[in-house]
Formats: sequence, C-alpha cells, structure tokens
Amino acid sequence: MTSAHAQTDDVEDGIEEDDVITVTARRKDETILEAPVAVSAFDRDAIENLQLLNIDDVARFTPGLSFSKAFGRATERPVIRGQSNVLAGVQFGVESGTAYFVDGVYYAGSIQNLDPNELERVEVVKGPQSALYGRNTYAGAINFITRGGTDEPSGSFTLRAGSNDTIDAAASFAGPILPTLNGRLTVRSYEYGGEFRNEVTGELVGQEETFSVGAVLDWEPTENFNSRLRYNYNSDKDGPLPIFLQDASENNCEPGYRSLSSIYYVPGYQGVPFPRPAYTNQNQYYCGVIEPGQVALNTGPDADGIPNVIPGALEGTSFVPIYGLADGTAFDGIDRKQKLISWINELELGGGYNLKFLAGYRDEELKQGYDSDHSPVNWFIFGPQAEPFFANTTRDEVEDYSLELKLSSPTDQRLRWLLGLYYYEQEIKDFDITFSDIEGNDPANFQGDRGIENQAIFAFVEYDITDNLSLTVEGRYAEETKTDSNSPIGEAEFDAFTPRVTLDYDLPNGGVVYALYAEGVKPGGLNGAEGAEVGNPDYRQEESKNYEIGIKTPLIAGLNMTSALFFTDATDVQLTTALATPSGALNSIATNQGSGEIFGFEIEVAGNLNEWFSTAVNYAYVDSEFTKGCDPDEWIITSGGGILNDPANQTGTDFTADFPGSGPASCSIEGRQFPLTSKHQASGFLRYDSPNVGPMGSNFFASLDVTYESSKFVQVHNRAETGDATILGGRIGFDHENWTLSAYGQNINDEDSIVMATRWLQNPYFFANINTAPTGASTSPPRAFFGTLRRGPQYGVELRYRF
Repeated sequence: MTSAHAQTDDVEDGIEEDDVITVTARRKDETILEAPVAVSAFDRDAIENLQLLNIDDVARFTPGLSFSKAFGRATERPVIRGQSNVLAGVQFGVESGTAYFVDGVYYAGSIQNLDPNELERVEVVKGPQSALYGRNTYAGAINFITRGGTDEPSGSFTLRAGSNDTIDAAASFAGPILPTLNGRLTVRSYEYGGEFRNEVTGELVGQEETFSVGAVLDWEPTENFNSRLRYNYNSDKDGPLPIFLQDASENNCEPGYRSLSSIYYVPGYQGVPFPRPAYTNQNQYYCGVIEPGQVALNTGPDADGIPNVIPGALEGTSFVPIYGLADGTAFDGIDRKQKLISWINELELGGGYNLKFLAGYRDEELKQGYDSDHSPVNWFIFGPQAEPFFANTTRDEVEDYSLELKLSSPTDQRLRWLLGLYYYEQEIKDFDITFSDIEGNDPANFQGDRGIENQAIFAFVEYDITDNLSLTVEGRYAEETKTDSNSPIGEAEFDAFTPRVTLDYDLPNGGVVYALYAEGVKPGGLNGAEGAEVGNPDYRQEESKNYEIGIKTPLIAGLNMTSALFFTDATDVQLTTALATPSGALNSIATNQGSGEIFGFEIEVAGNLNEWFSTAVNYAYVDSEFTKGCDPDEWIITSGGGILNDPANQTGTDFTADFPGSGPASCSIEGRQFPLTSKHQASGFLRYDSPNVGPMGSNFFASLDVTYESSKFVQVHNRAETGDATILGGRIGFDHENWTLSAYGQNINDEDSIVMATRWLQNPYFFANINTAPTGASTSPPRAFFGTLRRGPQYGVELRYRF
C-alpha cells in the first residue's frame, strides 16, 4: 500500500509531498509516483493504522509479497512474486532471494523482532535489485528506514495490552545532545503468552518475549558532512512452536508400496522386532487442504503419565517404550541475544559530487530447539541423558559485517552516475545442545564452521534522452564463496554479472510509465556431508531473466495508482530433494531440478476519498509454473512406490499395475505451481476520521482492513496445500495532538487455515530394515505433514502518548 494514513497537516521529517510518500528504492529520494520501479511503501501513519508489528504484517498488505512464519522467529522465508525456496532459512546457505536492509545496510538475520516503534518507513522493492542493493536480492529487497534524532526534544510512549497475555510497551526519546549532534533512544518490552496447548505437557506453546534497546546518533558538523551511528540490542525468549503432525494414516491419494513393512527395527532397540502396527492405509500422500491439528510434542515431562499414542502408528501393540514420558528435547523454543551496529557517512565533495560509506555489524548467539518429529514419540538411542532421535537442539554463534562505498555524480545533470564497491562476510559456529550440555558450550559438541564471503562492484548510469524520457543502465559483478567444514569439498565459489536496464517516461500529471529488463541470481551453496554421499555436494546458482512494464499516476482527486505487469524466466531453479544416504541419514538437500516461468500483475490504489475517508486497496496475481523438471519423489508418488533409477531418461521401476487407478508414472513437474506461492493476494483498508468530536477536542477515527491470500502448495507435487486465508482487522478510537487511545482487533473472523505445512516422515517409520514390498519398490517412510497453527482472534487496547 503506497499510503494508508489519517489526514494530517503535520509531516515528520518531510517524508511526504502532497500525500505521496517519498522513497529511496533507487538509493535516492523520489516520490513513489516518480520512481520507475515496483515498490510498496508504508509511512509512520500506515504502520500504526495497519498495525504492522512485524514482517508478517507487512506482507499481508504488500501485493506480491508472501511470508510464512512457519518455524518461529528465527527462520525467514519471504517470497516476492512467487520466487520461493522450501529450504530457505532451514539449511545453511539456502536463501529465499529476498534480502532485508536497515537504513540501506544489508541485514542477514531474522527481522521478526524488529521494534516497529523505531521505524519511519518500510519499503518493499520488487524484482531483482542486485545492482544497487547488496547480495541475495534475486526477487527483491525490503528496506526498513529507522527514525533518527530531532532538533527539538520529543518523545513518545506506547502501551498495548491484549488477548493471550499480550503486553507491548515502548518508549522513545529524541532531541539535541550537542549543537551538531542529535539522538534518539528507544526501549521496548514485548510479551505474548501463547494460546495453543500441548497435549503431552499440558502447557501453552508459541510464547514470544522480546526486550530491545535502540540508539541513534545523527551528527552533522558541517553542511557537507553527516553521519548516523545506530546501535540495537535484542533479547528474545520464545517457547515451543505451535506445530502439529498430520500422520500418514490420513493420507488419501497416490497408493503404493512405500513402507509396507512387516517388521520394523527401532534405533536403540536393534534386534528387537515388533509387529507392523495397525496401519493399513496404502496411500503414499495427502491431497487437499491440511486442516489444523492438535499439538503433541515431547517438550517436557508427560503431564498425566499416559503415553500419547499416535493414531495408526502403534495402536494395538504392546510395544510402547519409544513413547517416552520424559522430556524429549534438551532445549525448546528460541533464546537469542543480538547486537547490531550500523554506521552511515555522507560527504558532499563539492560540485554536487557525493561520497557515501555504509558499514554494518551483527553479533548473535542463537539457541533453538524443536521436537523435530513433531509427535509424542521419544527414541532415546543412547540413554535418557542423550538426545532422542530427531530432536533438533542447537546453538549458533554468528558474526557478520558489510562495507559499502559509493561515489555519485551531481543529480541535477542530464547524465548521472554512481559507482560502488561492496564487501560482506559471515562466520557461523554450530554447537549441539544435549541434556548434559543444555547451554551448548561443550567443545565436544562443536558441529562445525560455516561462512560466506561476498565482494562486488556495481554501477548506475542514468541519462535524460529528453526532458521526459530517461534511460537507466545498472550492473553488478559479484564473487561469492561459501564454506562448510562438514562438506567434503570444503567450499564452493560463484560469480555473476547482473544487469538492469530501465526506460521511463515522465507523465505530465506527475506520474511515470516505465519498462525494464533485469537479470537476477540467487546464490548457490553446499549440501554438507549428506549431499556429498549421494553425489550432490553443492548446488548451482539459480538465474532469472525478468521483464516488467508499469505505470504510476494520480487518478481522481486524492487517489494515486501504481501498477506493474511482469514476466520471469527462471533456470536452474533450486528445489528440495529428499534423500536417504547410504549411512542411513534422513535429510533434504538443495538441487537444481528444473526451469520455470512466472507471469504476474500488481495494482495499488490509495489516497483520500474526501475529508472524512481515506483508503488503500491492492491486488496481486502471480501465475508460476515449472516448464521442465524431474523430481525423484514425484516418481515414487505416481509409480505406486517405485524408484527413479535413471533420472537422465526419467524412468524407473513402475508398480502402478498393482494399484488400480494410480499413475501414470512420471517424475515430471512440468506445469506445476511453485511451492510456498499464492496465486492471488488482495487487501483493503478504509478509515473514517471525524475531527473535534471526541474528549478534549480529539478526533474520532475508525478503520477496517481485510487481507486475502490464496492457498499455497507445500511442495512441487501440488497436492497438499495450506488453504485460503481471509483475515479481518480494525481499530477504533480517539486521536489528539498529544495522544491516541484505541481499541483493536486482529483476525476477528477467526481464520484458522494453517500458516504453512511441510512434508515430513511418519513416526515410527524411520527405519524399515525388512520390507515385504517387491524388489525395486521404495522402502522410505510414508509421508506425513507438519503444520504451523495460525493465531486466533486478538483483541486489545492501545495508548500512544507524544510530547
């Protein structure tokens, strides 16, 4: 939404001109109607009115941006214009292709804990931005612009109290420190108590807690030089995730031989067979919308002392030791300490030339733990003091920093240019967390080193062909190295040149029409030891060619429109391949499985209808499909449980004759929609303001918002999906010069479609040493699915005081 704010004559920091937001999407100040690039922007008023508390909320109101908080606040998978990656944020080095920036400085961590009270503006720039932005802007960039110091003392206080023990308190103070030095200090304490109960422990899950401190120093000793130093500290403590397991007994399609075993051996109980449980469902997969389920995780001791048996797994048997009653994970949830520093310096050299230097540093310690089988099963392989099988508890030490230097020519000349250098480095140390080492500090639990190094040179040239017609040529050459001490090959190197060409024409009414061509590159990476075992030690860069035309223009009085039509041709698309290595490890790796095309359309209309009503509406259509690709799991699903043994010729063992109605056997994913991608997104916002009718001469306001996102497929198979989501929200209250008092509601229609789901392995089918299926059939586990629950209705009150 380009704008969604109450009408006001007071504009902070001059970020609006005639109700049109000024953005820095092209690294210079332009109104959103002038910038020949697809960008959605939210100013301070929109952040408050739309209740944008995190990146998930921003995505709901941004056409073409989809975000799924599937793994809590430590895993980021933003998807712009359908360009997704299932393993993004889950496997080291696999990235979504959408990068975050704070004040233009590259930010590689999770940003869901960012304090919204620190923000002046949010800009979502869509399409490849590799030339002017940092690494990993294959699909787009999201820039969070923070609030700075002020010449006069000022401050604010916000208190938000709501459902599920939600308390969000923040205070901000700004003003002069020295004659040439201004500052701002922001403090926030946020808590959310959770609303879903774990059937095993009887405790709530999904809790979130954040304490943060942010400080900004703005120094302007001369007219030609200014500097901003920003420091931020975050401490997050989140509880177990609200994740449920849909077991394989609910599978309803694609019958086959997969895991029709008569005897199973459980790790830790080798040589002690037990009968195949009462599992008669021969369907290998689930087709349709995955419905919300109940949370049943071994995140603590069993509350009632009675094993929570999985339906269809071990029912009717006497073998229950694997259903442990003790805590199954040494650590649950998220515990993160994060320090962020950015330093931005700008020097006017004379004659209009400008030199800008940006530096960023992040230091993070992240502990996270999940019951990764998502069920009550507890397999203690080496005794109760060790971790059970499929518990995922780790501690990461992360350091990264970036440096950027840019020299630009005068902006008032017919020919304008910019030249820049960039460097980025990240180092990660991984440690395992066990019951005997719950802090993850034991050197014996060190898991390895990983790292990324990126260096680039970039340039921007803009020429006014006529007074209204301009041509812009951008380009970036980057070299990147990824290292992993667990990989037999150690490191992988990549390089790419990504050009971007834009032709734009300024309309007489202040708008613009533009056409562009851009190339994008998503970094490749390493698959670790598991990938090397199956001949895929690394994966290549994903590349795309992108075409876009757009128009931005004022409409009738008070309303502005921005729209874009785009097409993307992607090759070497990075997808997920499930594998069972010769050593018996079960994992997924990234592979370059095919090519695809994306066609889409976006439109936003926003502004003031009259002196009482303001509005913003948008819609995005994203039609993505693979044009070629061969997926091994697709063969298993369609062949009655056969194995793809000749990927080059796309052939393998075929048992469809044994399962009438199945088939035809194929590994092709041609024509399938990209996973994690919504075909339709829409949102609408309407606000009513009535001045001077409230207490103490305040203005009365009421607003209503609605967002819609169509169902997302879990994987390339296009069978299991999340379901559509329609969410209603609103605010009502009084707004005074110094204070705002409001009541709010979020998801007031109680939309319960799941946030996201992931294909998984059915418990306890991890090892099938004896299988009654014919030779050539897959003995891998049947597919189950785990999903993340969506928060229900949230209601509360909010007080904002400004001075």
